[in-house]
Amino acid sequence: MSETTDKRARGFLAPYRALDLTDHRGLLAGRMLSQLGMDVIQVEPPGGSPARRVGPFAEDAPPGANSLYWSAYAAGKRGITCNLDVPEGRALFLRLVQGADFVLDSADVGVMQRHGVDHRNLSVVNPRIITVSVTPFGETGPKAGYADTDLVVWAAAGALCPARDNRGVPRRISVPQAYLHGASDAAAGALLALFARHRTGRGQHVDVSAQASAALTTLSTTLAAAVGHANYQFPSQVQTKRTSLDLSGSGSRTRRSKWPVRDGVLELHLGMGPASGGSTNKLFAWMRAEGALPEQFADWDWVKLPARVLSDEISDEQLEAARFAVGSFLARFTKEELGRVALEKGILMAPAMTVEDLVKSEHLKTRGFFETVREQGRPRTMPGRFAAGCNEAFVPLRPAPALGEHNCEIYGALGLAGEELDALRSQEIL
Repeated sequence: MSETTDKRARGFLAPYRALDLTDHRGLLAGRMLSQLGMDVIQVEPPGGSPARRVGPFAEDAPPGANSLYWSAYAAGKRGITCNLDVPEGRALFLRLVQGADFVLDSADVGVMQRHGVDHRNLSVVNPRIITVSVTPFGETGPKAGYADTDLVVWAAAGALCPARDNRGVPRRISVPQAYLHGASDAAAGALLALFARHRTGRGQHVDVSAQASAALTTLSTTLAAAVGHANYQFPSQVQTKRTSLDLSGSGSRTRRSKWPVRDGVLELHLGMGPASGGSTNKLFAWMRAEGALPEQFADWDWVKLPARVLSDEISDEQLEAARFAVGSFLARFTKEELGRVALEKGILMAPAMTVEDLVKSEHLKTRGFFETVREQGRPRTMPGRFAAGCNEAFVPLRPAPALGEHNCEIYGALGLAGEELDALRSQEIL
């Protein structure tokens, strides 16, 4: 579809069309592009995408139609079926490619080429086509063919190294999300390739490594020197008290960042040094005002505390006693109360929000963060626009498609009549 297509359509990307072959590893890319008005057509095998079998599952829908993962990440798209394992299915797909701008995929390395629908073959059909692939380790290199899981990608990206517990055991990332980083990078890469196409008139292949995307999420450790911790080391490298101080306030040394409160958990680091020691001083000043600060901590200045610790003036036992006092104090309050105090007093602490907290958040409600759609007659509430201040860039969210929901509509535009579609279904081509 050319850039001259009707500009009156809503959304910044309304003139463009994407064929989305991704499974659970790449759905988010098309979701983001569809929110910006692109016509994203989810292409599934006749039996349905594996993403339809990823939990959590809703209780108000039958098996096969109850994946909330699918509801969230396939929202905004139209949906068709097409069997790329057979020549007839591939021929149909190539006809669709002629009128498309993008093809998105998250297949294992080599699968697209074996099907004859890799960039080299598709560009013969449509030289302007932009193909975007999300794979575990990229399409080249010694790891290109490695098997993967979300945990494998996180481990290979390095993120589990600084996230080890006190025994040195890596702690896995909470919920699978390595491919969410890869898919969002894929959406950005697709648009960069589109800018290039405006200049050259030709498409290109965008090769996204989920490992590289996940690795980029840990680059904050490179800022350690800028916040006062010039000799940052991972926990396994820490040998002495001198190298184990938590000067950045990151909690990577103390392993104390989650504090139980009356209705949940609070995120707070008792940082010391020039970066965040001032915030801890404000916390202790508040405790003093509330009559909750033991006298032994009255002269502690957390900005200057590292020197006292390094000189053995303050022991590990005293630091632990300070943490105990903080924990006992915070346990009195609710998350909402502590959130207000954080803003009023400038203390670096924040409630750990649950999904229920987020849905009920007045702040997110005011910003229109959540949208509710009806998927096969059932309500589904999910995040809507991913940016504010440019509402004209986005289109209203549509529910995730049922399996083959738009077959007649999309294949009909190719000139296929009802009887032909029925025959293709009976042959399991659709």
